[in-house]
Amino acid sequence: MKKIFIVLFLLSLFSYADLGEKLYTKHGCYGCHGSNAQGGNGFPKLAGKSSSYLIKKLQGYKYEKINSNRADMMKPFAKNLSQKEIELLAKYLESLKNKKSDEERYYEEFIIGDSSGS
Repeated sequence: MKKIFIVLFLLSLFSYADLGEKLYTKHGCYGCHGSNAQGGNGFPKLAGKSSSYLIKKLQGYKYEKINSNRADMMKPFAKNLSQKEIELLAKYLESLKNKKSDEERYYEEFIIGDSSGS
């Protein structure tokens, strides 16, 4: 019974990540924050941020509690998100903290690492 619970728990984590990733793409978040949510060009990195922080920020934009030039850019996106979608996006972005881009892995494995065979 314990094994079944663990398997179901792990499957639920993967489905949350998949749904969050689909929402990230569907709502065009990658346009500013990058395909791996690493930020750039003045847009903040979202990958690896805590889900509670991201939920608070998205709710702030959605309910217009945050006011700034950047907030004005985010409000139209956040207004269209349900609470469940906000939570899924936040969990997905938090899960990205352990993922490395192909470029990062290449740099670590072949540039820094022992690449005597290449």
